Amino acid sequence: MTKTSPSPAIPSWYRIIYLYIEPISTFVGAVYAHHFQSTYLQLQHADSAPLEPLPLGTSIVLTQLANLYLLLCINEALVLRATTDLKVWKTFLFGLLVADFGHLYSVHQVGSWVYWRFWDWNAIDIGNVPFVYLLALSRVLFIFEVGFGGTSVDGKKNA
Repeated sequence: MTKTSPSPAIPSWYRIIYLYIEPISTFVGAVYAHHFQSTYLQLQHADSAPLEPLPLGTSIVLTQLANLYLLLCINEALVLRATTDLKVWKTFLFGLLVADFGHLYSVHQVGSWVYWRFWDWNAIDIGNVPFVYLLALSRVLFIFEVGFGGTSVDGKKNA
């Protein structure tokens, strides 16, 4: 059995983001994707949103998306609460960082404006772009232990 030094305490800013803000926002996404499907599609891209009643296949896919959002919500809220092991947190958040890039890519068909024209954003655009930018940035900062202070697990001094 190898002896390892204890992980540094995870700063409260990161705990607030990953244990509360992000799980709540993903839960809201799950509720909209399942219970308010037409609204969800209208907000994503009104010009291509199907009229009521939604095609059955579209409804099924949105319910599957809601299920994945719920899975993300539960995994993040519970897995990260179950441990303070920095390696587990970094591994989990790296996976979410990869998903952030996929999420940002997924809206590219709307047009490049969606990435920067904040005055034209609706509620879903805010969740799809600046919120994901914030989460991706916070994950990079976490992975590099920015804001931890003290000594990191590998013995290097943090700023």
